[in-house]
Amino acid sequence: MLKEPVQQLLRHGKPIEFGRYKNLIPQPLTTFWDDDGLPMMKRRRTQRKAWIFFGIYTKDLYTGIAIVDAGMVSTAFTYFYIPSENLFIEDKITLPLGFSKGFDPAMTDDWKLGKYSIQTTNQTMTLNYSGKFKLEISATLNDNGVSIVAPSEGNRPFNFTYKDLNIPIQCKINYQGKLYQTEGAYGAIDFTKGYPPRQTQWNWSSAIGLTESGKSIAFNIVDKFNSNLENILWLDNQRIVLSDAKFTYGPDLKKDIWLIQTEDLILNMQMQPQGARYENLNAAVMKSIFTQPFGEYNGTVMVNGIKENFTAWGVAEEHLAVW
Repeated sequence: MLKEPVQQLLRHGKPIEFGRYKNLIPQPLTTFWDDDGLPMMKRRRTQRKAWIFFGIYTKDLYTGIAIVDAGMVSTAFTYFYIPSENLFIEDKITLPLGFSKGFDPAMTDDWKLGKYSIQTTNQTMTLNYSGKFKLEISATLNDNGVSIVAPSEGNRPFNFTYKDLNIPIQCKINYQGKLYQTEGAYGAIDFTKGYPPRQTQWNWSSAIGLTESGKSIAFNIVDKFNSNLENILWLDNQRIVLSDAKFTYGPDLKKDIWLIQTEDLILNMQMQPQGARYENLNAAVMKSIFTQPFGEYNGTVMVNGIKENFTAWGVAEEHLAVW
């Protein structure tokens, strides 16, 4: 069930109910909770995390960019992969206290860390990076996403996330004098802000494609995180809530086939990795261990008793964070 849209995370001075809400919550202010704690141990630095990730998945190009405020540490990364050339390039940055203690961002505020920037004007989000390569993404935001407010653990109040996988984009990548670009495709956005558990684990799947009859299909699926509330299917722009899902994969996460099935049997699919991003960061204030393969999905979708085959392109992930 999708609840009606709301403007902020507080209503009548109290937190809104856990659940799924239509569209973006445009004012996800957390200052009410951030000021809790001793002067040097306030939730703003020790518990609250906020990030934007934007991904583009097509059969010819995969790319992503993210900026992350993890409280004591801030990070950003970007990558692209060209299947026809087996070309994978990535870059990242990590800075202590990269954002001010007063940084209480909405998705459409300005985000900047080093050579990474995200700006939004009149529903157009522009994402830029200039370093090992040059990345320019122009995305037209719409009102067809889902906001999720989920319970957390350890006396942490909640975790908020917004997902949309139907965002029209234009993308240009310049690398060593060669231009890679795509138009008429769609992008996926993950805006998260809240207080996830100190130790956070998840499996995640995100992909965009077409059914055999030509319907657009996209999905965001997670297990072991946010009470699995962010499991959503977009079928020809219709938002459909999904059940819990099961992820099955072999020991080589970068090469072995991933099998993913929702318990309601709406989605049943497999993903064949074409490559992967991975990290094993074990710093004093945080740990991040993940493998994120990207590749082609093939499977079936069944809605209203009608089953169709589909092909999509996207990512999957196994992730452990301690932060």
